[in-house]
Amino acid sequence: MKKLLIAGILAAAPFTVSADFVFQQRIAPIEATEDVVSASSGMVQCSFSFHTLYLKGDKTLWGIGYNYYGQLGLGHTNTQFSWVQIAENVDSAGCSYDSTYILKGGELLVAGSNSHGQLGLGDSSARNVFTNTGLTDVAGIFGGYAHSNIIKNDGSVWSSGSNSHGQLGLGDTTNRNVFTAVNISGVTKIAAGGYSTLYLKDDGTVWVVGGNNYGQLGIGNTNNMTEITSMSVTGVRDIAAGRYHNLLVKTDDTLWSVGHNAQGQLGIGSTSAQANLQNTGLSNVLKAKGSKYASHVVKKDGTVWSAGSNSNGNLGFGHLTGATSFQSADVTGVSDIFTGQYQTFIVRSDGVLLGTGYNGYGQLAVGDTTNRNTFTEAVPP
Repeated sequence: MKKLLIAGILAAAPFTVSADFVFQQRIAPIEATEDVVSASSGMVQCSFSFHTLYLKGDKTLWGIGYNYYGQLGLGHTNTQFSWVQIAENVDSAGCSYDSTYILKGGELLVAGSNSHGQLGLGDSSARNVFTNTGLTDVAGIFGGYAHSNIIKNDGSVWSSGSNSHGQLGLGDTTNRNVFTAVNISGVTKIAAGGYSTLYLKDDGTVWVVGGNNYGQLGIGNTNNMTEITSMSVTGVRDIAAGRYHNLLVKTDDTLWSVGHNAQGQLGIGSTSAQANLQNTGLSNVLKAKGSKYASHVVKKDGTVWSAGSNSNGNLGFGHLTGATSFQSADVTGVSDIFTGQYQTFIVRSDGVLLGTGYNGYGQLAVGDTTNRNTFTEAVPP
């Protein structure tokens, strides 16, 4: 029996699916999240990307889609319109905008765009083959738009890349091209957006740093922060980032949003930016993910709800009209969700993978480059 594991934000028991696959979510102190997949296999979350990654149970990593910066690590920059194996012996993987990160035995290897030093290799040159950073004992990878964050097994946090708004959490606005220790502890999860970073601590508090021009740090103003600051919220069990907006799931399973809202991505019925956390009114939330200008939720009843921009069909509503309040897609029995720049994937409880949205580089894995506006069955590698 072939075994695959799809990682998500929350721990859950394994469930049997069709075609002799078994999907199971990861249970670990550092969760498989925004831009990282579990130590086993399945879809990889790539919030701001146009390429898609899939990690099989045999530890081979497969990619499809955009490759302009060499982010697929194939030694060239040709876009791939069908799945291709890009690495082996991979424990976990993650993405940022045009970069890819893989972990092998705790060692971090990277490929793709490096314009701001986000690969942590000591320079700003892109790589089209996976290159070892020299970092070891890495437990989790969390990529933002052009900055990268890791958590080591000892709980320490490290960052590299763009720091124009202080998003690296280092107390200044100087870019880094090597991973540098961040003065914060107790972090279990990181959500990195366009120019900001959120840290979820083990006590349920959220700490923030970086760009805040739309109030996305949730601290009641629009001042950028170079020093890590408390969001003044408790009882949080999950965080997710869009480009300029952020999402929080509390322990009572309610969804809260803050920040940029021009496309209605906060799901509060308006298009006004918010500098204070807003209760979206959604309850019974299992998982939340952000994409560039949209927000996506799986509820515990297996339904999918989204708000925000839908110009590429990424909300899966069957049309291209966006939503300022959360609306449900015509799908049920969903257990997991993954987002790219303008594309969205869901996994049903029967193991079927479906995608919707932008497909100009073949990243939906549906056999063509035609956009979809309803969730369409994809073919894993």
